[in-house]
Amino acid sequence: MWAQSTVGPRRLGTAFFSFAALFALSAAPAALADGPPPAVDPAASGPSPQAYVVGRSGQVQVVDTVRGKVLATARTGGRTTGVAVAPDGGHVYVVNGWTGVITAIDPATGAVVGRLETGTQLAQAVMHPDGQRLYVTGNSSRGGSVVVVDPRTFTLAAVVPLGGQVQGVTLSPDGRMLYVAGAQDGTVALVDALTLTPQATVEIGGMPQHVAVSPDGSTLYASVLHLGARKASAGLVVVDTKRRTRLAEVPVGTGAGGVAVTPDGSRVYVALTRQRAVAVVDTTTRTLLRTLPYDARGLSNAPGDRRIFLATGSTTTVLDGSDDTELARFDLDELDLPGITGKPTGFEATMVAFAPDPSH
Repeated sequence: MWAQSTVGPRRLGTAFFSFAALFALSAAPAALADGPPPAVDPAASGPSPQAYVVGRSGQVQVVDTVRGKVLATARTGGRTTGVAVAPDGGHVYVVNGWTGVITAIDPATGAVVGRLETGTQLAQAVMHPDGQRLYVTGNSSRGGSVVVVDPRTFTLAAVVPLGGQVQGVTLSPDGRMLYVAGAQDGTVALVDALTLTPQATVEIGGMPQHVAVSPDGSTLYASVLHLGARKASAGLVVVDTKRRTRLAEVPVGTGAGGVAVTPDGSRVYVALTRQRAVAVVDTTTRTLLRTLPYDARGLSNAPGDRRIFLATGSTTTVLDGSDDTELARFDLDELDLPGITGKPTGFEATMVAFAPDPSH
């Protein structure tokens, strides 16, 4: 069952651990199914045929990004804080952060194929482009760390202690450097992704939440929350990754959510979770271009894909990253799941993920 509603193009003005064994499974990505005419012109679209939309209560929906069809659904049974996808799309790794569990699902069938219990509260995740390492930020009474998982065996490979409390995590396009947001001490830590050794710490201020890197790897962008005496505010901090220095901060509004950079590096999108809006920042002038009226809990785009996907509750909204045109709005399936209180919890999209580019 699936539904699709499209909106014609329009302009918007405004650390102890225990593990569970996992059998090695192979799964090919679900093929694009036949259906109504495409809602998004494939010729004008990027190279990501599938998006993985994650709900707050642990549900996952695999969406055909051209036709808007829901190809498969899954339920992980835990509050989600992060998600990462294998380069071949064969597995999706959902971080059930509150319970300290990483759940592996087969996106072709929606089946849960493994659970890894870490014994610590987890946050966000990123997959290495070669598919051999999954990095997940975590926090315990001993401070923040990066948990490194071997996806092939679904076992813990290493733990990198960083101190403080950590949140967002991303990789440089070449997969060599790991960037970790230190939400407690206002820093971004640089960690060698292969040797797992900390390289540097950049002071950026505030409470960094989410991070993203420009396609050429030269610039890091971090959404930062500032807690004021009267009200909270948010900014987008710009970091030079080569000099490892903070360059600027652009005020964007309130609510420091997900960050996405367009393939040409000219724009950055930030989910303003408290403002129920999306900020668009010009990277050349480092100014706020406009604020779009979308209540996006999260947002993302795939490598080389100019489309920006917004997690807008019961829908996924697709924007053209070149001019903010709304390309489509895809209705998602209604997936009920018993909530923490025992009452059914409907699907509320909070994250959108894509497979990394294995060519890097």
